[in-house]
Amino acid sequence: MKRKILPLIAGCTLFVSCMKEDFTPLAVLAEPCKVQTDNPSGRSYVDYAVLSYDCTDKHCGMLPLSTENYWIYLDSVYINGEFSTARYDTLRYTTTYKTLPDGLVWWQSNINVGLPDRLYSNDSALFKLEDRLFTTGITDAKKEYSLFPGDSLRYLASFEDAAAIGRSLKLQGPYKIPAGSFSNCFYFEKNARNYRRDQVYFKPGIGVLKYIREKAPLGQRDILLEQVSTLVAFHIE
Repeated sequence: MKRKILPLIAGCTLFVSCMKEDFTPLAVLAEPCKVQTDNPSGRSYVDYAVLSYDCTDKHCGMLPLSTENYWIYLDSVYINGEFSTARYDTLRYTTTYKTLPDGLVWWQSNINVGLPDRLYSNDSALFKLEDRLFTTGITDAKKEYSLFPGDSLRYLASFEDAAAIGRSLKLQGPYKIPAGSFSNCFYFEKNARNYRRDQVYFKPGIGVLKYIREKAPLGQRDILLEQVSTLVAFHIE
């Protein structure tokens, strides 16, 4: 009796193992991201050349961009320089535009962490797309932040309504925040004296690690702390 059962069990085991092998789902490879290299700085677009566009691609670059990516920040809010509240905000890029005739994809953010509201990222720089002052129906592409040779750099910059001095530094050693410890980071600053100062701590390939905004209250000349946003977690595909 034992001799008859053992071959039967062995046969069933072999059949089950074959079934498992036949029906094991194949691993799905992640869709590779597309490297962006175009430099749109100095280009201008009329309003009908900036089109709403449903982008399903993933873009590699100084800032990785995809509708699936997100960054979670702890925002500390200050009123007249005094701490008021703290809250969590999630940065996403889910609205996209395409500019003609170059076919570039521009990504719209839902919150402000010191980067342009509408931006394009190539492998070494971030560009902003903004309406031209005192002109209707024209938007201009301008370089906002970029990688650079040497340890520091100074340049002309601007806010929406004020000229500013820009400054960029390479940070020495790791920069530690709740989201982790990051090396090879950069510090970007825009300073319009007696009006506003923005500071951005940035890790290429990851994004903004910390954003600090200071601004002078209406009718005053001393800038006061308004917001500190610190990265606590992120998801990049």
